[in-house]
Amino acid sequence: MSLRLRVMLSLLAITAILLVPALYAATKLGELYNIAGTLRTRDAEASLALGRLQSSLKDAHSASRVYVAVFNGLKPEQQRDLQRQLRSGVAGVDRQLRVLDEAGYTALVGQVRRRWDSVRAGIAQQQALVLRGDTASAGQVGRTTVEPGMEGFDPLLDQISHAIETDSRGRVSDAQEAADAGGTGTMIALGIALLASILIGLLLSRSVLRPIYELQRGMATVTKGDLAPRVRIPRDRADELGDLARSFEGMTRQLKELDRLKSEFVSVASHEIKTPLSIIRGYVSLLIEGIYGALSEQQTKTLQSVSDQTDRLTRLVHRLLDVSRFEAGGGRLELREVEVVPFVEELTEGFKVLAMQKGIDFQVHLAADLPGALLADPERLNEVLGNLLSNAFKFTPQGGRIVLSAARQGDGLAVEVQDTGVGIPADKLPKIFQKFFQVENDAQPRSVGSGLGLAIAREIVEAHGGTISAESEERKGTRFRVALPARPPHGMAHYEPESAPAR
Repeated sequence: MSLRLRVMLSLLAITAILLVPALYAATKLGELYNIAGTLRTRDAEASLALGRLQSSLKDAHSASRVYVAVFNGLKPEQQRDLQRQLRSGVAGVDRQLRVLDEAGYTALVGQVRRRWDSVRAGIAQQQALVLRGDTASAGQVGRTTVEPGMEGFDPLLDQISHAIETDSRGRVSDAQEAADAGGTGTMIALGIALLASILIGLLLSRSVLRPIYELQRGMATVTKGDLAPRVRIPRDRADELGDLARSFEGMTRQLKELDRLKSEFVSVASHEIKTPLSIIRGYVSLLIEGIYGALSEQQTKTLQSVSDQTDRLTRLVHRLLDVSRFEAGGGRLELREVEVVPFVEELTEGFKVLAMQKGIDFQVHLAADLPGALLADPERLNEVLGNLLSNAFKFTPQGGRIVLSAARQGDGLAVEVQDTGVGIPADKLPKIFQKFFQVENDAQPRSVGSGLGLAIAREIVEAHGGTISAESEERKGTRFRVALPARPPHGMAHYEPESAPAR
């Protein structure tokens, strides 16, 4: 599955998961909408119809009483108005009863309707008697039929009012339950959806970002000079990151091969240069000794300069051979028991004289619990620590301080060389153990030195199974730290150097 498809499917899954609580909330909102519609229409109309029914009953009752009492004494126009008022009240009662019946209160409306039919018949009988002029009989009908009937409406109307109120409370309760259920369900669904989305996001991040971090770590490792980084990405991964990982692996493989070829070329070239250098040095020595005839003073000086440069070039060739052998795994150590305290004292003795000459405060601090001895190559260790001290004296001005301290580290030894010299820029510090790299500063021009001392020191320390590191701050000084185990790792055979490089 490609990375693009994986991201798209993950986003679609997150969208689908987030839609679930939204759909659930929409369902509950629909229920609330329906309940609110019922409250707004049927219950509201029922309450309004009940109020109008009460008003229409009062109008019909009042109009019937007036009709019986004064109808025959009114003018024709007034009589017609009174009849219209009575008919309007009766029609209003019928109309509101139909509304309540349609609202669902059929049983209670039936009781009211039966009583109203009796009252309406009594009112009609009153009208007929009044029109015949029998006002006394019409009054009798009112007292026996209409008035008692009107008085019996109040309990029935109260029952309808109570039923409307009960239904409204029930619907409000249903709405509250729906709202609570909707809110709780939505929050739960949203929480589950968020957890699922976070899980999918984490899985996606692990699937995408982790390989990127691995590649970034591998590139950083290559930048530091390690051309065999271990990138934990499956080789059979079928997406774009798998392709990138395979390309990165191929690139590092080619870089490693190129570096091997370069080291091999340097080794072969250095070895081949040794023979003509030896011949040149031999002939120069013979010329200086006058074997081929007497020389003038100027010729002697010139040949001596040639001899010095030949010696310098020879030392450089030896250093190149050392680096090449260690990088190719061919460098071997001449291991034997090295007593730590005598070794350090002998190493630092010559530098104490140099410190006096240059006006530098040189201190040696040896911890009381130093290991008695190490299994190591003393000549190679002398080369490493001598190189570190030489650099410290080279870059520390007069009046500065250099401290060599040694302490136990586990069953091994840790040695630090700290100075108050010019320091190393932060951007240059990671490169100081690379071959031919030199830091330019006022104390040491770039042209002086070969840039191989620290590279060889690292190879020697790592061949002993130890580590070498550096810390520095410009204009405040540098500290080198060498950590050595009590015994080197297995596989370091006897190695006899062709000639010891000069420090």
